[in-house]
Amino acid sequence: MRDFSIQEAIDIINSLDNTSEIRTTNHFNINNDLRHNDKELWSDVLFNHELLGINKQAENKFKLCYKHPDKENKDFYLIIVINEFKSLKMITTYEAKSSRRIGENEYRQTFE
Repeated sequence: MRDFSIQEAIDIINSLDNTSEIRTTNHFNINNDLRHNDKELWSDVLFNHELLGINKQAENKFKLCYKHPDKENKDFYLIIVINEFKSLKMITTYEAKSSRRIGENEYRQTFE
């Protein structure tokens, strides 16, 4: 299987039209329900908010960082896998303090 680069992942994410092109797992759905009041927050963030950073965690697995749309001092993270057909599978989502992002070296590519 082809290993996508960070730039290829960004291009694939930007080419998505809607959530029908994205697969969610039971693990993702359970954790999303437990962690967020708005069950569709992940799709709103993915499609309508600016990507702050991306980290390649493993082959075709990426951590996406966005500013949380509802919480001023939080960031919103999505962990995704891209398969050989260039479709996304959501792995998990979580929030973290935005101050955590400021000092991290983990982002291979950041946006200003």
